[in-house]
Amino acid sequence: MRKCFIYNAATALIALWSAAITVQAVEIDLSDPSNKLDSVITLPIKSLKAVEANGEILFMSENGRFVLRGQLYDVWYKDSIDTPAQIEDAATRIHFKRMGANLDDYNTLTIGSGKEEVVAFVDPLCTICHKLMKDAESLGLKYTFKFVVVPALGDDSDKLSRKVFCAADRNKALHAFMSNTLETLEQKTPCDTKQYDMTLMMAHLLDVKAVPYIVAPDGRPSLGRPGNLKQWLENK
Repeated sequence: MRKCFIYNAATALIALWSAAITVQAVEIDLSDPSNKLDSVITLPIKSLKAVEANGEILFMSENGRFVLRGQLYDVWYKDSIDTPAQIEDAATRIHFKRMGANLDDYNTLTIGSGKEEVVAFVDPLCTICHKLMKDAESLGLKYTFKFVVVPALGDDSDKLSRKVFCAADRNKALHAFMSNTLETLEQKTPCDTKQYDMTLMMAHLLDVKAVPYIVAPDGRPSLGRPGNLKQWLENK
C-alpha cells in the first residue's frame, strides 16, 4: 500500500459544482446558469453518527452538538435512506452500478471476462499494484477486473497515467502497464483528457488516499492488496 497524492482538488470541485444533484425528487442542475445556490456554509462537523431511538433514526455530530432529524438522501445512488441496514450499506459499501458509473469511460484497464466485477484503483509506479494485477490474471474466468489508473505517487505517475488514457490501443496499454514500458506506448492524437479529469474526480469523491484500493463485487472495499485475493473476494 502506498500513500496517495492524487490530483488537483480544484478540478474535483469544479466538476462537483457542475454535477446534477437530486434532492427529494427535485433535480437541481448546477451546470444551468439559471440554477444557483444561494449560499454554502460549512458546519463544524467531522462525521455523523446514525442513532436509532424509539423506532426513529436520528443523525448526530461526533461531539453531540448537532442532531439532524428528517429524510437522508443518497445523491450517489439517487435514493432515500430509511433503515439501519441501508445506513450500514451506505457507510461500508461502494456500488458503482447503482451510481450509474460506466468504468470503461474512465482511465481503466481490464483483466478477465467473468460475470462478477471487481474495481481497483492502481498507480503505474506502485509495485504492490502490479502484484495485485498478477493475482487477478488467475481469476479472470470468474471475475472481470476493472483497474482504474490514477496518479497516486506524484508527477511521474501522472505522466504515465495520462499515457494509459491516451493509448492508441487499450490491449497494448495493459501490456505496457504490466511490463513497465508505458514511456514508449503509442499515443492517439489528439487526446481529449476530459474523462481523465473525471477519473481523478471519482477517486477524490471516493476518498481514495492510497493504492491499491479494491472494491469487491458486493461493494466491500479493501485498502491494500489482500493476502489471498481469491478468499477475500469470496468473503471468506
